This record gives sequence, structure tokens and C-alpha cells, in this order.
Amino acid sequence: MVVLYTVAGLVVLTALAVWFGNHSLRNQQGGTSSGGNALGGFDVFDPGRARMQEDLDSKETEGEMFAAPDDDEQKVRVDLKAGTIRIRKDVPPTEG
Repeated sequence: MVVLYTVAGLVVLTALAVWFGNHSLRNQQGGTSSGGNALGGFDVFDPGRARMQEDLDSKETEGEMFAAPDDDEQKVRVDLKAGTIRIRKDVPPTEG
């Protein structure tokens, strides 16, 4: 008898869950997403924000791969105020 009552109770609860889920999907109201908003305040439930924070933290220890070129090493110089461009040619090594 206990098994029969348990199975009947599970069938009724399953039918109610299906009906409530279907009803909440068909009738969109403001109260259906309150659970998601309550859990959204924790960092555990927002993996995108955690990845962003990790990326920002890694930028603090990041260094340059190559040193910035000096003014003498630049082949192209653009002067926007004068409207000129200067291109330095490489001097070939002399044989001697």
C-alpha cells in the first residue's frame, strides 16, 4: 500500500511540475526570473566576470615582448603638423 501511495504521489507531483513549467513559459510575467536575479549577486554564479577579473589581474604582471625602438632606429617618421613623411634608407655595409 505504501508503494502505491508513493508512486501516486510522485505521479501527481510530476504532473504539477510539468503543468507549472508549461504555464510559466506560456504566461511570461515579471516574477518568473526572480530566482536567477537572487543568485546573480554571487561571483560563483557569474563565470564570465571571474574570467574577466582573471584577465585584468594578469595584465598587471605583463611586460613588453620587445623593447620600443628609439627615435634613431625608426625608418619612417611622420610629422602631422608639417605634413611631411621621412623615410630613412638603410646604409649598406662597406667592404673594406
